[in-house]
Amino acid sequence: MRKTKIIATLGPASWSQQVISRLVKEGVNGFRINLSHAKTSEMEKAIEYIRSIEKKRCIYIPIIGDLQGPVVRLGEIEDFEVAKGDKVFLVNREEGSAEAREIPLPESKVFYEIAEGDILLIEGGRIRLRADSISDSSIECMVLTDGIVRKRKTFAIQGKDLPLPTITEKDMRDVEWCIEHDIDYIGLSFVRNSGDIEVLKDILRKKDAENIKIITKIETKKAVENLKNIIKISDAVLVARGDLAIYYGLEEIPELQDRIIKTSRSYGKPVILATQIMESMTENPMPTRSEVLDVMHAVREGVDALLLAGETAIGKYPVESVSWLRKIIIKAEEKKPEEVVFENEQIYDKFARGVVILSDLLKSKIVAFSRKGSTARRISRYRPQSDVYVFTPNIKVVRQLNILWGLKPYLYKGLDRGIPLDEIVEELKSTGELSYGDLAIATAGLRTGTTDIIRIIRI
Repeated sequence: MRKTKIIATLGPASWSQQVISRLVKEGVNGFRINLSHAKTSEMEKAIEYIRSIEKKRCIYIPIIGDLQGPVVRLGEIEDFEVAKGDKVFLVNREEGSAEAREIPLPESKVFYEIAEGDILLIEGGRIRLRADSISDSSIECMVLTDGIVRKRKTFAIQGKDLPLPTITEKDMRDVEWCIEHDIDYIGLSFVRNSGDIEVLKDILRKKDAENIKIITKIETKKAVENLKNIIKISDAVLVARGDLAIYYGLEEIPELQDRIIKTSRSYGKPVILATQIMESMTENPMPTRSEVLDVMHAVREGVDALLLAGETAIGKYPVESVSWLRKIIIKAEEKKPEEVVFENEQIYDKFARGVVILSDLLKSKIVAFSRKGSTARRISRYRPQSDVYVFTPNIKVVRQLNILWGLKPYLYKGLDRGIPLDEIVEELKSTGELSYGDLAIATAGLRTGTTDIIRIIRI
């Protein structure tokens, strides 16, 4: 059983029912919807398709709604080319003049944050400018890289957090939409401290939607500085390598990636790696050797999931991207993930670690019953070598568990009373997951949130 999960971003290349179905068949465990760009009608149809596939195949697929956050975009401008050494003028207006070489930046707070010598990034750094001379109405800049300036492209100041709220008015509307459409996870963008996560948790609590889990995206300098405190209160963590490159040199990103992954794992929080996983496959039918090595390294670091973005959202080969990623993961998993030093272990965490150690020693499978997912998350944290089958009576929990390392979640459809370990073992026997002679370790918690029962069962 493949243990590292695959998440695919939906977009123009993959909105159709046929492509979504093929992506699931190739190994996608969850889908991400980028709320920055998608149209409501497209998103709602995609959700309908995903839920339809769930019913047909008796599988459970989580959907992640990714908030835009405080993204700054250029104003309206006709396209114009720039070359290294050119002079252009950044203006604090809604519209600019291509003829006058003006680039409009409507956000005043950001405009007045720029200092002489700052490096300005357009479209994620595809175009780089240096701020040379500043006046009240414009900033004279030198172009550092060739490119085409286009309207509504993203804007950032290298190395600086922007003075904007983490959750915007648009994000609030998108949170409402996520609640209304029973989305499983919300991705919180441009987090700077643990307080940003608490704000979103409070919003969900007030709207009686605490069952939606939060994926904290680590993509700002402040987030890296406050990493441990952020991870401690996150439901899951995402390493957003693309936006981290706004604040750090490219040569620093691998070390940051390692640090975020190890810290997340040490605190028992699921961790997802994103950005340019198979970027070349946006245009080509095969990955590059460096991409294969990158994926292998991430899998052996022990990430829970890898997230494809442009590859499946706008790429020419969305299905092939997933197929290749699955093959590379399977090969990489021939080696165990790296060990980490576990932090903040409570008594029930240690009990779960004991279950995993015993399972590895006996080479037995693990069967777990988990009402709210606590037992399942604890077992996944310790990266067991064996297959792990988790039963829960809550369909939302089943979906959420499906992107955690090594878990195969099932919806328990029996009467929700007691701990039905015998019943779920019988169901696994009927599906062929357990067969004659197998050894299984069954575990659960007597009370919600605990993990304190263990039984060894010979089939």
